[in-house]
Order: sequence, then structure tokens, then C-alpha cells
Amino acid sequence: MNFRRYEPRDRDAVRGICCDTADCGNPVESFFPDREVFADLLTRYYTDFDSRASWVADAGNEIAGYILGAYDTRRFNRVLAWQIAPCAVVKALVRGAFWHSQTRALLWANRGFMFRKCSGGENFQPEHFPARVHINLRASYRGRNIGRELFRCWLEQARAAGVAGVHANVNADNAGGCRFFEAMGFCPLGREARMRLPGSGRMLETVMYGLRLDG
Repeated sequence: MNFRRYEPRDRDAVRGICCDTADCGNPVESFFPDREVFADLLTRYYTDFDSRASWVADAGNEIAGYILGAYDTRRFNRVLAWQIAPCAVVKALVRGAFWHSQTRALLWANRGFMFRKCSGGENFQPEHFPARVHINLRASYRGRNIGRELFRCWLEQARAAGVAGVHANVNADNAGGCRFFEAMGFCPLGREARMRLPGSGRMLETVMYGLRLDG
């Protein structure tokens, strides 16, 4: 396994892994019909705007997993709100995703959340955790310490860059993901409801984890 910095040729693989494991290992189609739009929202900042803090695990014949990072979450939020999200909305309209019954049900179920600003957690202080990460592996490569090695590479680079701290959002139903971050030394900062799934009415909660790097 070769752990290396992200390169533009990895873009399709990263987007594919993101969509294949969107809901606790289940594909994005379980709740949203358009992979392109979903991948834009989740990965485009890291692949198209600022890839300096992103790594992949290269198995030779395929990308086994990735860790996507941003040192400046404020910039991430600005680019997401003013560039990525508007383009994703246009793409969803052009491709017909907005008119899909699955999308309509998702929007209706979450009508009370659409304009609510997420706080990140009661103990989250942006100045202490300015960076953010998103990590994912193909299902067939889990349980081999690949995620740990990806994180080790990322943390080494972040500390060398003088990053004060990093945070990550994890689906509260993702027990394996929560255990992983806790094993890597992250502490839970809080949780909040992010999305309600149509049909079942299941509420998805996000746990925010944080790790100080300057202490």
C-alpha cells in the first residue's frame, strides 16, 4: 500500500468511494438519486479548490481510501456556500435530480433544517480546531489499519504546517467511525441533528470530534 498525496488523477476514485459509502457504508442512492451532485458537495472543495491537505491509499490497481483535509474551515465554508453549492443546485436542476421523487421527499422531510446554521457542538471553538478532515475507505480494505496510516500522514503534515487543531463530523450511527476517531485521540465536542431520512423518519445526528495539535 502506497500512502501519498492526492493527485488530480485520483478524483474519480475519491468521488466513487464517497458515494459508495455515503450512509454508514451504504451507497448514496439509499437517500439521494444523483451521485454527481452529492460528490460535488462532499468532495469538490478538497479536489478542485485546495488539495494540499489530502492523501490517498494507493493499492496499485485501485485507490483503497482517502483522507481529505482543509486547514482553513472558514475558507471551506465560504467556497462551499458561494461557489460549490450554487453550482450543485444548477447541476441538480439540469440533470433532473430536483424533480426526482426521492429528492422531493428528502427536502420535505428536512424543511425545518434547510436554513438552520449548524453550530458544530457545544464545546466547539473554531480557533482551537481550524482544520477539518473527511476520511473514508472502500469496504474491502477496512480493518487493515489503512485509516490509521492515512491519518498519521495527515497529522504529520498538519503539525509541520503549524495547524492548531482539527475537527471531524461523524454520523452518530456510525459506531465504527466514532471508535476510530476516539482511538486516534479525538474527543467528542458535541452532537446535533443534521438530517431526517424520509419514509422511516430516522433522524441522523452528527458527532463532532476534535483534536488539538498545538499542545
